[in-house]
Amino acid sequence: MPKFSYLLKLLTFLIGLVIALETISYLATRVIINKAVTQNARAELLAGGELFSRIMQKNAEQLALSVKVLTEDFGFKDAVATNDEKTIASALMNHSARVKADIGVMIGNDGKLVASDEKFALQLDNEFAGLQAQAQVRGQAYDIIFIDGHAYQFVMFAVKAPVVIGLAGMGFEIKQDFSAELRKLTGLEVSFVSHLDNEFHYLNGTLQDEQPNNLIAQLALNEKLGDVFIYDDFISLAVPATRQNQQLIAVLQVPLSHALSHFSHLNVQLFILALVFSLLAGVAALFLARSVTRPVTLLATIARRIAGGFYSTPIVVNSADELGDLARAFITMQKAIGEREQQVLYQSEHDPLTGLPNRLLIFPRLEDSISRSKPLQQSVFLLVIDIKNFTQINDELSQEIGDAVLREVGQKIDRLLNYGEVLRLGSDEFLAILMAPDKAAINEWVELIHAAFKTPLQVSGIQVSVEMNIGIAAYPEDADSADSLLRRANLALNHGRNSEQRSCWYQSGWDEKHLRRLHLFREFETSLHAGHISLYYQPKINLEQPDTLGAEALVRWHHPELGFISPDEFIGVIESSGQITILTRWALKTAIAHLRQLLDEQIKITCSVNLSALDLLVDELPAYVAELLQSQRVPAENLVLEITESAIMREADKCLNNLRRLRDLGLTLSIDDFGTGYSSLSQLKKLPVSELKIDKSFILNLDSSEDDQLIVRSTIELGHTLGLSVTAEGVESEAIKTLLKHYGCDTAQGYLYSKPLPAAEFIRWVHTYLIGLGR
Repeated sequence: MPKFSYLLKLLTFLIGLVIALETISYLATRVIINKAVTQNARAELLAGGELFSRIMQKNAEQLALSVKVLTEDFGFKDAVATNDEKTIASALMNHSARVKADIGVMIGNDGKLVASDEKFALQLDNEFAGLQAQAQVRGQAYDIIFIDGHAYQFVMFAVKAPVVIGLAGMGFEIKQDFSAELRKLTGLEVSFVSHLDNEFHYLNGTLQDEQPNNLIAQLALNEKLGDVFIYDDFISLAVPATRQNQQLIAVLQVPLSHALSHFSHLNVQLFILALVFSLLAGVAALFLARSVTRPVTLLATIARRIAGGFYSTPIVVNSADELGDLARAFITMQKAIGEREQQVLYQSEHDPLTGLPNRLLIFPRLEDSISRSKPLQQSVFLLVIDIKNFTQINDELSQEIGDAVLREVGQKIDRLLNYGEVLRLGSDEFLAILMAPDKAAINEWVELIHAAFKTPLQVSGIQVSVEMNIGIAAYPEDADSADSLLRRANLALNHGRNSEQRSCWYQSGWDEKHLRRLHLFREFETSLHAGHISLYYQPKINLEQPDTLGAEALVRWHHPELGFISPDEFIGVIESSGQITILTRWALKTAIAHLRQLLDEQIKITCSVNLSALDLLVDELPAYVAELLQSQRVPAENLVLEITESAIMREADKCLNNLRRLRDLGLTLSIDDFGTGYSSLSQLKKLPVSELKIDKSFILNLDSSEDDQLIVRSTIELGHTLGLSVTAEGVESEAIKTLLKHYGCDTAQGYLYSKPLPAAEFIRWVHTYLIGLGR
């Protein structure tokens, strides 16, 4: 749909309104003029009709006077009385010529006719019958008569001596000349039409070409004597030639074009005036529309600038009306929005606690430093700094003290930095962006920071000691972008934390390892659902009763692209991402289902499943295990849960509570990898476990290492002293097995019996093993 501006709409409306009004005014004026012209023409016709009647009356009176003089002439009477036709004819000719009558006639009592024109007499039939009758009665008569297609105005008097001895009369023919004369006198078109036997015949007149025929056709359709009527281009009036006889009709006409011709010039003037006025009105409408829309356009411009974020561009407003006030209000709003936006922008980009730029500015500042470092031929060093003991400060001294420490640390680092910029990354972490030609200057600055914080901070009257961990990465030596530079500086920080280093530079390969961990994290659930993760089982053999079998369920991940992934690699990733509970529940569900399958085959066996430290913090774990055992109808004593020493040491009270609940279900609990942790004998005594599993690092070289022999023997004795059974992992030879049996170890697990096997292969191995025992 086309878009019309407000100016165009308003201009269209105003010009349309002006043109409509001018058109109406022009047409109304034309109608009034036409009406006036018509009325004027009607008046002219009526005046012409009156003039025609008077001329006809004058002609009749002239004929009557001449005929009267003739009939009273003594000589004429004598000629009539003596029937002297020559004298009569001579008198008729003389008198007719005197009044310019077209014909004179004398009719004797015997009916003999004497006429001034013998040809005329020969054409007569009985046309004078009517006049003769009236003249006999009243002495005179007047009428229109038609002879041989010609109309005559005729007057007849009786010739008395003293009785009537004859009738004499004279007449004017209604000729073309008469029509032309009437037209000259009246200025009207004149036509004479006979109406005989209900038919109209055009006798003569001033009409041309087809106009006579059109008139006859119009009279036949609408005969209205005495009324004005209009047809084609004529305004017409039909009047009878005499009151006595309506067989001769005079039609007076005025052409409309002729009547209007006097006003055509006026009409052109009116049209030109209307056109000129319309043009002037259009110009005025354009000026008015622009004057109205200019402030609106200004307001739209201001609004667009506000929408585009331009708040400081000056806008000039000259209008003093309401729209001008509105525009000035817009400008005031524009300035206010600009100020508020600057304030909001500053607050959004700066940390309210320390006043330092926050993480929103990290990448812009890093990219800016990287772009500037190239022409300066310097490196960009990014330092991620965190407060090593901040959690302890926050927990022990209150959050308010913690906030004050953050503020003091941030400001102190900022003061120490003579160049570059310090930002707050979040929590207790800060960033320092420095540019230097080499690492030496950075190392000096790092040592300066550590030295500065050797002196405790004074916070709210309290001395607070803080230590800094610093991770460092450099561009372009360690990273090729701002994103990778930040990530690798963080990796350096984490590596420093884990390795108890105050300062740690990023080392090549850490990021790749980190990205692989992220990839494993993203792939874990997909692989679990796709069956790429499965349980393998490794047998556990009782050294005194070989037919007492057990198995440890071990998770194996065969990725379709990455291949086999070591449990030591992906278990740590899954634990750090918090997904270990998903894996544990899946392992428990799968192991109990396989255990059910072995029990159904009448194989007495226990199955061990490893638990993570995070699993022991989930209160719902005992209920979940109980539900699985019940749903699979597996006795609780067939399930062994293995836990590590370090797992138990994390939130020991909560772990112990959940372990007791698991033991109360009837499960066997085992301490896995015993000897690698730091549990004390007092803690070990409190644990509700029934088994110790000696880590394989002590077993693998047992037959050759006296130290391992001493440790293993002591551990077995300790376990038995505490009432625990002892299992040795990593048994790979008969010599080790013999030593373990000699030491009193209860159960052995290792490649001597079998490597970990998939469930189906493990079941076949069990059958083969039992057959080998003769079972």
